[in-house]
Amino acid sequence: MKMKKLLALVLAFIVLPIPAASQAVVSKSVAFQAEVWADNWFSLYINGKKVGEDSVPITTEKSFNSEKIKFSATYPLTIGVIAKDFTENSSGLEYIGKPNQQIGDAGIIFQIREISTGKVVAYSGRDWKVLTVNKAPLNPECVSSTNPTTDCKYSNTTIPNTWTSSTYKDTTWKNATEFSKETVGVKDGYFDYSWAPGAALVWSSDLKLDNTILLRKVLKAPTVVTATKSMTLGSPDFKDGGNLPIDFTCDGKGISPSLSWSNVPTGAQSLAVIMDTIPGPLRPGEVDIGKHFYLTIFNIPTTVTSIAAGATNIGTFGQNFQGKKLGFTPPCSQGPGSKKYTIYLYALSSKLTITAADATENSLLAAMNGKVISTAEMNVYYSRQS
Repeated sequence: MKMKKLLALVLAFIVLPIPAASQAVVSKSVAFQAEVWADNWFSLYINGKKVGEDSVPITTEKSFNSEKIKFSATYPLTIGVIAKDFTENSSGLEYIGKPNQQIGDAGIIFQIREISTGKVVAYSGRDWKVLTVNKAPLNPECVSSTNPTTDCKYSNTTIPNTWTSSTYKDTTWKNATEFSKETVGVKDGYFDYSWAPGAALVWSSDLKLDNTILLRKVLKAPTVVTATKSMTLGSPDFKDGGNLPIDFTCDGKGISPSLSWSNVPTGAQSLAVIMDTIPGPLRPGEVDIGKHFYLTIFNIPTTVTSIAAGATNIGTFGQNFQGKKLGFTPPCSQGPGSKKYTIYLYALSSKLTITAADATENSLLAAMNGKVISTAEMNVYYSRQS
């Protein structure tokens, strides 16, 4: 009888439920939407699983389409993209045998947003890792060959079996290269989306010869913050939609503008400021360098709520588009007419490790990728008298 009671006690202990505090925490699945434009084709992987691909076959001539791909996944996200440029065969050429036989070029841009909040949590940029899988032709002069399949040389790299997994080590991969819209020659579906600030057209370092590439990035869960009011950006010397005072241009003192802000989220660990403009048409001999950025400041303490005109002692001042010295360079737009200048304020979930010398607008936006928890901006205008 004692043996039966002992056995019953043992069985009862075995089937007791594990206390909630001891159970493994299951990550919550989140609904996402990827927005992609590719020249010419792509396939998307999330956490080791293929979630979608370009609906237009790569064999379709002049396919420059965009796609929306919805999927559910848990953070952290291991994002993998296979991107391909169309080639007729191993030669790396297209329009073979026709008067326009040529080496094609490529490009891709993408962003991923949480559907519930609409927030973009990841976008393509130079901080992505890239591996070239197919390169051709290795001898570009074969572009004029009448028998390119024989004359053009190529190289292939085996795709690593586990490259889409979170445990794969991509330390030997290179960083992606960003390209301008003009260099890639965007068209068609590219204009279907409003791309996030910092989202860039990327590829390996060679748009023409690298025909198949792999891109990957691991994205941690964004910091969850609660903000009762939207972050605001302003200035004691001008208003949003108003005129930029002459002192902040090359026609005046040429000092950096005064700024103030409020309602920074409590979860923010640093702030960053960028001031830029979209330049007008290129003049003969000029080279497109993208937006003209006049001011980049990062690692501004969250206890700071303003920067005085001309101040240089708050945060870290980075590059400007002139590239001659760190800090502010005043707007000096060519010719008469009103020009628009945009000032952005970013609240970030951490401080940035980028150096001041490396802090161009694009590299600063890339460093902030996945860390932006709130933004504010204002537009101002200035008309030169001559």
